[in-house]
Amino acid sequence: MAKQQIKVPFGYEPPAQTRKGTVLIFETFEDWTDTDIGRIASWADKRKFVRAIFYPQHEETLRRMGIPCDLPFHARVKQLESYLRQTPSSVLLDIDTWEGKRKKYTPLDTSLNFLTEKNPGPYFIMVSDRYANLFVTYPSFKEWIKKVRLVIDVRFDAQLHDKLYDYSERWEVVDLTNEHQ
Repeated sequence: MAKQQIKVPFGYEPPAQTRKGTVLIFETFEDWTDTDIGRIASWADKRKFVRAIFYPQHEETLRRMGIPCDLPFHARVKQLESYLRQTPSSVLLDIDTWEGKRKKYTPLDTSLNFLTEKNPGPYFIMVSDRYANLFVTYPSFKEWIKKVRLVIDVRFDAQLHDKLYDYSERWEVVDLTNEHQ
């Protein structure tokens, strides 16, 4: 098939892209409300992201990570879907349920590889302070922190792990409980 030629005036430069990147949000989403989703959407819009991917993790993964979770995966996804339908946003809000299809423990590396292969970069990973403290202890953290930026939501008021401060230029803290919609 032949390529189509496009005619443009001399000196034309395409407009700069103003929206960039994908934020991947890892959390249980068990105790989240529509207000929490609205705050995330507002924050992602201010930061001019193209997509916000909510990634609830399977209860087996959470159990292995030592994160308590009472609701099953499908119930958390159903609740999250209803919140996303109610949330207006210029950012594409989406849920990735791949881990639910696997129905078993999924290492964080596997999830990150899967998500970064199918979504446009640059990549930002939003996690709670509890997740950040776990993520920094994984051997692959050093490789991932070079590829992504970490956004830490101080949801649980946990003291951040000392190793995080070695990479202080690659992460930032946000307090979405104080974000205005």
